[in-house]
Amino acid sequence: MKELPVKSNAQWNCLKNNEFLMGNEVAFELGHRFDPCTVYNCPTSKGIFVPEDRISLLGKDIPQIKGNTNFSRITFLDIDDVEDPNKAYTRIKRLEFERFKVIPEGYMILTSSVENKEHIRVSKKAVKGGLDFSTIGSLFIDRYKKIPGVNHVWMIFIVGDYPMIPELVKQSREVDKITNAFEHVMKNIITDCAICPLQTICDDVEVLRERHFKSEQEKKRKNK
Repeated sequence: MKELPVKSNAQWNCLKNNEFLMGNEVAFELGHRFDPCTVYNCPTSKGIFVPEDRISLLGKDIPQIKGNTNFSRITFLDIDDVEDPNKAYTRIKRLEFERFKVIPEGYMILTSSVENKEHIRVSKKAVKGGLDFSTIGSLFIDRYKKIPGVNHVWMIFIVGDYPMIPELVKQSREVDKITNAFEHVMKNIITDCAICPLQTICDDVEVLRERHFKSEQEKKRKNK
């Protein structure tokens, strides 16, 4: 894995809506539909994990890619601590949706939120114009850091097939479970931890367990 430069105010035209690239305009495609690959965010309030903005690349950069290849992307975000689970859930969901607003020209992104995958078409014009993952990563970092409470962003691009990708896919599902648990607690679907199917997730995420405890205490006070 190599480090790429983070470009402040990266110079590349971004579109308001996703473009459609015809086959004869495409240099190559990133992301196999049927092979293991993943794209997901990991927010954390522990600054030691993401002390600065970073862009890391495992595999070839865009100018060196000559044909279709697999693709994964993981984004770690250092955010301010949020004690209230409702606000934490809202912030996490906003971070998830914000990535859909980064639309570099010549970099057509088709997203499957169910499978946590991205299928990308890169145009010949974009390759010729010098598009690379340093630029793509910097555009994402700039976008995320416009959100209040986002301090640092670490973008990791993985180009090609690697033995650890199935494990990363598994981790992406765990991240989804934690986010869903926040929503579950926020809606007070089940307040009895003994029968809740998300108990194991809450046991690992302190703020969720705390939210359950407060909910039960409030109910007991009201019933007295």
